[in-house]
Amino acid sequence: MKRTVQACMVNIMCMAAMVMVFGSFCPQAHAETANLLETIEETGEVHMGFREGSVPFGFIDEQGKWVGFGLDLGGEVVKDLEKEFGKEIKLVKHPMNPKTRITMVANGMVAMGIGSTTITLAREDVVDFSLPYFLTGTRLLVPEDSPIKGFGDIGGKRVGMGSGSTANIKGMDRAIANGLVKPACKKVLFEEHNKGFLALQQGKIDAYFTDASQLAGMRAKAKNPRDWKIVGRFLTYEPYGFILPKNQGAWRDFVNKSLIHMIKDGRFQRLYTKWFGSDGVVPLPMTEEYKVLLKALSYPE
Repeated sequence: MKRTVQACMVNIMCMAAMVMVFGSFCPQAHAETANLLETIEETGEVHMGFREGSVPFGFIDEQGKWVGFGLDLGGEVVKDLEKEFGKEIKLVKHPMNPKTRITMVANGMVAMGIGSTTITLAREDVVDFSLPYFLTGTRLLVPEDSPIKGFGDIGGKRVGMGSGSTANIKGMDRAIANGLVKPACKKVLFEEHNKGFLALQQGKIDAYFTDASQLAGMRAKAKNPRDWKIVGRFLTYEPYGFILPKNQGAWRDFVNKSLIHMIKDGRFQRLYTKWFGSDGVVPLPMTEEYKVLLKALSYPE
């Protein structure tokens, strides 16, 4: 009996040690109980999650560098943190994908996730979001010679989509239920969009379905972009937001303030032009709806 009690005590001490070690490696691991903004100031570092295969939001370029619109936006938030605290703040970058992005923020591994994540009411039950910073909609990417011209043509076809893109999957499910896609298409799920595009190139699927901005990125990075076309009207509208942890009002307010200032002082537009302008990685002119959104976010001081 005595040995059993001693063994239990040893196990408890080991578990406590593991928790302490985990916390030391990831200062934002206890985001639900600690004031995250104060933790960032105290530790001098902020952990953020970014995409690695989502052009141009976050990807590995030809030189092997991790770059993208999302990483640049995260860098601007860090600059605002440094200005707020009057000292250097280290940005610690973590890779995330559609399957891990929500969990990484909810579990406190990162203080924020920036990529191509749609704000949904269902996700708001688990995490928080910043104000929307991007607006797009779901369409289809197909070979240039494909007979598919819209969603009415994919009935019975193999259609790829991101496994973690629940909003997109639900949008397709609604289209099937409403008879827009008839008979039902076969949904083929991929962890990353670039893997889905590879399957499309190999003829394993007939079309790839996701946000138009992502499809434009896939086409732009193809060996011969003219071999591919984006078709169909927007099936759904997709407002993107920065993923933030729940119950961190001060941190959320700071991020929103940073985003608003980026829009008002022109930093946001310059970054958009860098990645989506005519000479950018993914030329994608702003829609009128997107321009109105940015104007609406230009809150007065």
